[in-house]
Amino acid sequence: MRRSAFPSRGRPIHVLLSLCLVPLVMSCSPSAGPGPGDGASSPASGGTAAPTPTAAATTPQPDLTSAPTTPPAGEEIALDRSADFGDGLVIEVDNVRAGAAGSEISGAEGTDGSIVTADIVVANDTGSDFPADAAVIQGYYRGNVGAVLVSDSSGILGLGFAEAIPSGEQHRTAVGFAVPAPDVGDVTIVVDPRDGVHDPVQFRGAADRG
Repeated sequence: MRRSAFPSRGRPIHVLLSLCLVPLVMSCSPSAGPGPGDGASSPASGGTAAPTPTAAATTPQPDLTSAPTTPPAGEEIALDRSADFGDGLVIEVDNVRAGAAGSEISGAEGTDGSIVTADIVVANDTGSDFPADAAVIQGYYRGNVGAVLVSDSSGILGLGFAEAIPSGEQHRTAVGFAVPAPDVGDVTIVVDPRDGVHDPVQFRGAADRG
């Protein structure tokens, strides 16, 4: 079960049909299946299903050197809000600023050097390490136009988190995206934990032009 920053939807009801063969007559009759609440417990009944982190091992990492070609995934929230998953994990985007790339920045040639930089902040109080180094951070503008993740020879801007975050700690990493100057007022930054437990979330809003 993956955790979202928003309430999850209900579970499907599985119906079991038993096929009974009656000698000679060869007629069939369906038997009654389990109703809601049978089997695994659901959130509505107060039960808690243990998460099974399997997606992280099977989902391939995207090419971070190119702009994403698929639409942003996850629930959309405002750029100035934090995503609280309810289990001690909180993700937010901070210091979102528009500016011009310096000589140390590469990847913004297609936007005449116009970039948007941001800090991704993760607070982990889940009781176990959060594998932040598996998380994928991607940028968009105008809703669903993919932005190139720029590289920085000075090391200030990176591709994401370099290591897991122990429980009880808060870490941040700085990233930058090539965004045309006319579009810095509509920026989306997606953080996908890729841990098989937490859903991706997209933060959308305007970058600070100051």
